Amino acid sequence: MPILKHRKGFPIWTNLEIDIQSSCNRDCDFCPRFWDRSGVRKDEKGNQILTKMPSEKVYDLINQAYKLGFQGKIKLHRLSESLLDKRYLEFAQYIKAKGLKLYENTNGDVFKKNHALCSQLDGLIEHLTIGLYDYKNEREKQEEMIYWQSQFKKTEIAFSLPHENCTIRQGAKVYFKVTKAPRALDLPCTQPSRMMLIRYDGEVSLCCEDDGCHFDLGNAFEKSLLEIWWSYKHIKIARELEKTGGRHKLKRCSQCYNAQKINLLA
Repeated sequence: MPILKHRKGFPIWTNLEIDIQSSCNRDCDFCPRFWDRSGVRKDEKGNQILTKMPSEKVYDLINQAYKLGFQGKIKLHRLSESLLDKRYLEFAQYIKAKGLKLYENTNGDVFKKNHALCSQLDGLIEHLTIGLYDYKNEREKQEEMIYWQSQFKKTEIAFSLPHENCTIRQGAKVYFKVTKAPRALDLPCTQPSRMMLIRYDGEVSLCCEDDGCHFDLGNAFEKSLLEIWWSYKHIKIARELEKTGGRHKLKRCSQCYNAQKINLLA
């Protein structure tokens, strides 16, 4: 099936993230969920929200994407640790059977407690990025990399080193601590033109900085992915943000330094 195009050739997304559950077993100061008290990731007391996306909804979203001709990357998380969900393996098998590409990000903690899961998912996950958060020196970092590379034979492995290469994100503890470069706000943003991000409750985010779904793009449990992605509202915002200086036109985007990288170890 050819990739659907609509409204002056606005293409289908290249990255699809389906948030199969809401929680994470870590509370990192560089993560946007750190200060959340809205009831999306944490309640008003800072306790985690523990909610799963219904299985039938997960399958439906995958099927919709497939029928639209989507051939890009699927991830099963947003600001969450997807491997905490015991359904992960069955979803991975379904995605593989569809001929789609499963990419994933993890802190690795579930794998360390369940070594069998590494072999079960080896090859089902096409590309796996593992966050290295706990090393204290270069030797420990290299040892961790060697360990993870030995656990997977078919899956391509990459590493995230947030303390060495941290993105400044709204909601993170570090957002309020670091010096921000104003020029970052003038850079174009292409995330809304290439990423379809669906929260565990069906709400659709504009980008990875919009976990609160402040732009009210719609709920994927109530509207089709086609209706949401090719809506006039979504395309108008996405096209505006593709322009240099476009972030200044939208309040939340005018505070987004996502393009700026910092080294927390420096």
